[in-house]
Amino acid sequence: MWCLFTLLGLFLPFQEVEAQERRIYGYVTDTDNDPLVGVSVRIQGTQIATITDIKGRYQLNGDFDKGSVISFTYIGFSQKKLNYDGRERIDVKMQAAENRLSEVVVKARSNINAIDLRAKAGIVESIDMKRLSEKPMIDMGLALQGMIPGLNVINTGDIGSKPQIRIRGNSSFRRGNTSNEPLYVLDGKIISAESFYNLNPQDIASIKVLKDAAAGALYGIKAANGVLEISSQRGYKGKMTLTYGIDMGLTMRGRRGVRLMDTDEKLELERLLQNPATPGYRFSRDYYERYHASDPNKEQLIAEGEKRLSALRNIHTDWFKELIHNNFYQKHNISIKGGNGNTTYYLSGNYTYQGGRIEGNNKQRFSVRMGLDQQLGKIGYLMIGVLGGYAKSKSPNGSSFDPTSLVYNLNPYEQKTGELYSYPNRTYRDLTKQYQSDASDKNAGVDVNLTLTPWKDLTLAYIAGLDYLQDDSHSFTPASSYNEQNTGIPINARGIYSRTKGTTVNLSSNVRTTYNHVFADVHDVTLGANFDYYLYDYDAVGITGYGVGNVDAPSAINNSLHGLRQPSVRNPRDKNAQIGIGVVAGYTYNTVYDAYFTYKADASSILPSDKRWNSAWAAGLGWTPTNYSWLKDNKILSKLNMKASYGVTANLNGVTVSNTVGTFMFGEQSYENSRILSLLSLYNKDLRAEQNKSTDLGMTIEFLKRITLDVNWYNRRTEQALLDVPIATSSGFSSLKRNIGVLQNRGIEVGLNAKILDGFDSRLSVGGNIAYNDNKVVSLYWTDKLYLDEQSIVPNYEVGKAYDMIYGLHSLGINPLTGYPVFLTPEGVEKQGTEPLMRSDFVALGHQTPPYSGSFYASFSYKQFDVDISFYYVFGGKQRFSYQYVRNSDKAIYNAVSGQTRKMWFKRGDENKEYWTPFYTQSIAEENLALYPNTRTVGSSDYIRLSSVSLRYRISSNWLHKTIPFIQYANFGLQGSNLFTWTKYKESDPESGTLAGTMQPIFTFNLNLTF
Repeated sequence: MWCLFTLLGLFLPFQEVEAQERRIYGYVTDTDNDPLVGVSVRIQGTQIATITDIKGRYQLNGDFDKGSVISFTYIGFSQKKLNYDGRERIDVKMQAAENRLSEVVVKARSNINAIDLRAKAGIVESIDMKRLSEKPMIDMGLALQGMIPGLNVINTGDIGSKPQIRIRGNSSFRRGNTSNEPLYVLDGKIISAESFYNLNPQDIASIKVLKDAAAGALYGIKAANGVLEISSQRGYKGKMTLTYGIDMGLTMRGRRGVRLMDTDEKLELERLLQNPATPGYRFSRDYYERYHASDPNKEQLIAEGEKRLSALRNIHTDWFKELIHNNFYQKHNISIKGGNGNTTYYLSGNYTYQGGRIEGNNKQRFSVRMGLDQQLGKIGYLMIGVLGGYAKSKSPNGSSFDPTSLVYNLNPYEQKTGELYSYPNRTYRDLTKQYQSDASDKNAGVDVNLTLTPWKDLTLAYIAGLDYLQDDSHSFTPASSYNEQNTGIPINARGIYSRTKGTTVNLSSNVRTTYNHVFADVHDVTLGANFDYYLYDYDAVGITGYGVGNVDAPSAINNSLHGLRQPSVRNPRDKNAQIGIGVVAGYTYNTVYDAYFTYKADASSILPSDKRWNSAWAAGLGWTPTNYSWLKDNKILSKLNMKASYGVTANLNGVTVSNTVGTFMFGEQSYENSRILSLLSLYNKDLRAEQNKSTDLGMTIEFLKRITLDVNWYNRRTEQALLDVPIATSSGFSSLKRNIGVLQNRGIEVGLNAKILDGFDSRLSVGGNIAYNDNKVVSLYWTDKLYLDEQSIVPNYEVGKAYDMIYGLHSLGINPLTGYPVFLTPEGVEKQGTEPLMRSDFVALGHQTPPYSGSFYASFSYKQFDVDISFYYVFGGKQRFSYQYVRNSDKAIYNAVSGQTRKMWFKRGDENKEYWTPFYTQSIAEENLALYPNTRTVGSSDYIRLSSVSLRYRISSNWLHKTIPFIQYANFGLQGSNLFTWTKYKESDPESGTLAGTMQPIFTFNLNLTF
């Protein structure tokens, strides 16, 4: 902060010079009044220039005269030139470029599917790239959180873990990203989720979220879960500019969550739990009175024990602060762009590093990108993009040991040196370096886009793209780790090495022809057709071996081992292709009435030949009454648009060839001299693609050109929903993928944005949104409740309930006589925790995915200062507490949650207790508590998060021109993300539901220079 105010003091005196500068601002739109992002605005003959933001706004200030020429340049649009007449605000409307060769119109887009007419009936929303790029976060997916209503992004763990991204909820019964995440499209080519996560926000010009069938049907069955459509930064026609940006700062510890006991309370709890392995009981008077009652030296022993306890009471170690620490964050970005009349270019490089909360957890990313656009005479454009990247994440969290758990296990009277009561016969050093893992992604991509307009109104476009990803995951457990040394493993078998290396290829090819003509100035007709081809190829090899000792290398694997520690090799492979043929038609009458229809037929190699073809189609209507002549110039109601659509999209995401066609593999067994060839999985030749049927209604209202209200209602039904269901094990398999039911997502999304102030020196915008999604199982074809395990007494799915419902018991509290819970059945009958439970005893406690989510923000600018702040919130969800920090007598050696001593049942007659008896005497009761949640062991996962804060200062360009002429623009400031979370959730993280997965606050100093 001291550095910031020092810099401000250096530049504030130059405000007097600034006051003499001329200033212009305004908005740039197309003929439909939609904002144009990235328009180059320049005072000709000077270095005074800028580009429009996500709202189409530009702002210029500098030393220039009346009569100066202001040029507006945007690829695909005619250049606009205006003479400056002294006005402070100048709004500009740009026309599509018309090259005077038979009146040809050429529109160049990096993505040929991004045709204008789909937004007239479909739901297409744009991400605010300014807010996104100002978030100091290394993961693109997590940075999207709260940007768009209905786009849900959930953190699932520590740095490097994949987030959960959904558009309007889960569309399938099948869990996981593969079946439910959206399609990612970069400049017209399909890319993998990992390639998307590692994109550099500074390289992105826009991200559009396609939510419904009408918007995404052009992509066919691949778009069943929605689309994230990304367009890269391009060059511009003008002098070359070089921009360098740097972020340096800290990643903070984040939310503590569960408050654990301090020394005095922990020693007292140990005395009550009466476990001799704990010092609180072992050195207490109670212990000596019980085990040394007749010892003549009893009083001396008691005095010595009290001395030991007094020494422990002087130690107050906060293991949260010892193990969870601050770390570093840094980002460097450099870009070069420019061009002449026919050729424009963009080059960039980026490096980002983010350290984690615990030692050994971090992620770093490096990326480069090149974009080249060439005008082909007067009939078209050629656009080429090349990118490459490398990302690597490290984590000490593994299945065998999680270092974060030490925060909840180590006692406050223990230190990093000396004896550990919580881990007998082990030192603190023994608890670290138990496990390590890392994962790296190397990606490369290229796309070529050719757009031609050989004669008026007809556009031919072709795009080919390759997305290549090489992922490498590795884990290592050394022989020196405690688990390897103390679990009976022979010396020659200790040490575990595992590695998987795979490649993913996404190959896209798309040809589109579009005819657009306006008849009699009122009938706007668009007709189009396309043919595309998509190839997905995943190939990996993995090994797991043992006996490596402390050598982290595959060459150290002991290949002579047999049994459970025999080395294994795996080769997962999945290859499939799709071809699609589609048509699109749009009609607009006098800019008031819109009609839209699209159909796409896709053939997939995943399905048998007789079921190979599936379709995606949508139809929509739009109405814009403010374009009537008698309403067009209305000052109050500046815009009113309503739209409705219906569409059906087949879905094959998450389905592999082995699910539908007999696929074989060699087993580990052999018969005589022949190896056994067996089915990889039991296939279903009658399997059908899921059918997503979507109905959407939307409305946009704008008042005074300042206040905008968007309301969207949707109802999406997934029929023929797929799931792996249990089958008779006599078949040799335990499950089969089948079409089993209907899942529904129904909801409403509301967004409100207002420009309170909109002057040159002062701007204030506020806004917010809220989304509600009601997820419900509508039908299970053969039952009303589905149990995926014959022994299970808790349903996995139930008609009328959400797909991710938490089922448990209604608790009446702790029985004062037994110390175990008492439950209330749905029939109103009390049931003791010591009784066996039945399926009829369980009730729905709530669903894990919060149905409500949204954000609100404020953006204020005054002269050279910009301040932005945004919040993200969710409510209506539930998470189950892990309760691993609630101790019984057997686990008394570990630290416990603060307050357990007074809230736990210890003897008959204890009333109003929160925790059950620590003296386990009844196996059925213990199983009921361990396996099933109840109303007292789940909590509301509602929270509000301070998502981002940005404070920036723009240095006067006029002062720079006079003082440091080689710098055109400069700004610096402070920015942060995920700075604070307000929640009543008792555990660490209400979002991920884990003790280790809290999103870290990040606070950075930022500097941007343009040369």
